[in-house]
Amino acid sequence: MSLVVKQHRPWITGLLWLLAVVALVIAGWSLFDYGRFLAGYNSVEMEREKESLIKHKAELEEQIDQLREKKALLERAAQIERQAYDELDVTFKVLQAEILELKEELAFYRGIVSPKDASSGLQLQSFKIEPNGTGLSYRYKLVLTQVLKNDRVATGKLNFFIDGLRGEEPVTLELKDVDEKHVNELDYRFKYFQNIEGDMTLMEGFTPLRITAQIVPSSKTWNAIEKTIEWDMQEKGDNVGHE
Repeated sequence: MSLVVKQHRPWITGLLWLLAVVALVIAGWSLFDYGRFLAGYNSVEMEREKESLIKHKAELEEQIDQLREKKALLERAAQIERQAYDELDVTFKVLQAEILELKEELAFYRGIVSPKDASSGLQLQSFKIEPNGTGLSYRYKLVLTQVLKNDRVATGKLNFFIDGLRGEEPVTLELKDVDEKHVNELDYRFKYFQNIEGDMTLMEGFTPLRITAQIVPSSKTWNAIEKTIEWDMQEKGDNVGHE
């Protein structure tokens, strides 16, 4: 009986298995690629499409950036327009107030130069009562005029009569009751017109209803003038004396 000795090489077996696996992978991928080819898939075309999509994506991102810049510019322009509109609105309101003031001044001077009643002498052109910032304090404003054809100086006295309630009792106050200096009357002296302004303070618990301004000329040629306004500043009526 003869003994045969064989050399054992296990790495060859592992190599063969590795080659077999690689061959199977290559064969599988080839079959997969072939199947895609039969189905109409073209790897070269897909790569081109991928590059095209990447390029299109970059273009869209650039367009988005441009649109964002345009949006920012439009928002800034709209903000500037709103600011300009607000400034114009303020200017317009100021001009309206100036126009109204000029119209009032024009009407005032027309009343002096050419009054509706050419024979009129002394006139109570305007009479207003306004709050003076505190609860019981008020400011009165009167304008006395006479037509330009009168060269004489107009002189006389002015007094106020304030009708109201103290509790439920009717009360009438005079200028001396509400003036800080407690003067009985105010003097006026002018040739064409005179503004008369001052402050009055009402007593506690007194509710004013109406106020009457009474102008008594020094000359007996003219009659006394009275004008009454409601305390809510609505004119009630006036009685104007004539030459």
